[in-house]
Amino acid sequence: MLANIFERKGDQKNFWAELFAAKQNNMAIQANVVGLETHKLNGESVRCWVLEVEPTGTVKGIVPRMETGVEKSSEMNEFLGQTIPVMILHIDQDAAQVLCSRIRAIELMQEIALRRVKVGDQYTATVTKVSQNRIVAETSGFSFTFTNSDLKLPFKDLRDVYQVGHTITVEVKEIVRDGQAVQQSEAAAGEDQGEKVPASSIRLVVVPVLQDKWDLIGTKFNLRGVYKGVIKRQFDAGYWVELVPGLDVYCLHPKRSLHKGLLKEGQVVFIQLQRINNKERRLSGEITRVIG
Repeated sequence: MLANIFERKGDQKNFWAELFAAKQNNMAIQANVVGLETHKLNGESVRCWVLEVEPTGTVKGIVPRMETGVEKSSEMNEFLGQTIPVMILHIDQDAAQVLCSRIRAIELMQEIALRRVKVGDQYTATVTKVSQNRIVAETSGFSFTFTNSDLKLPFKDLRDVYQVGHTITVEVKEIVRDGQAVQQSEAAAGEDQGEKVPASSIRLVVVPVLQDKWDLIGTKFNLRGVYKGVIKRQFDAGYWVELVPGLDVYCLHPKRSLHKGLLKEGQVVFIQLQRINNKERRLSGEITRVIG
């Protein structure tokens, strides 16, 4: 079970009650990673995430390196600004701090997901890491890595397509337990008998559900149509504007009457689709409105 304290309103006493209730009931909560600090734990200096665990920001969450679930200490930086699930291990009300674990939250989410997952099921996974040649996506506590060849996109650099927070649909192809594929009949029988299989001994094999985004041209996106997009990258002569992940439009700088100065990556605009090159799979357009 996952509780989101950020969605609840009330005074500071209610936030403490929510935190105590989450710990007592073994519930995972959502928290924002807002910083990095070094703390003394058992006499050793340990790198830790700093979490914002409630809306006022007066209660500090601490996740020690060994409870983050990341392989390398340097990878902790990549989670800054992200919202992650954690379980509360200890509450120090006097110091206004709570000790948390992302690893235990992931184990809980996996255990819950495995009660209902079946081969052929499709899930929405959120991209948590992007590099030139691979992306990492997570859903229900499971993490999956996909390379350029897995995604079959006509781009050399996946950073031109995906950003942290984008979503991708994945389909379960196998449920592997201790190195052996779990048969659907066995999984169903185990569920009927109340058998509890440790989540750590089960692995999901998934594949991305791919869609050629160019198929959206002529259906969802048409010549001379006006559509909302996001500035993906700025060049000397203009911008790449993303309509959907994997489908970008090249636009010149907007007219001065629309915006004075350069636009920034992540800024929302409206563009008119003016040219479609099917042979080169290239789109050109004009920025007609700037939001913000």
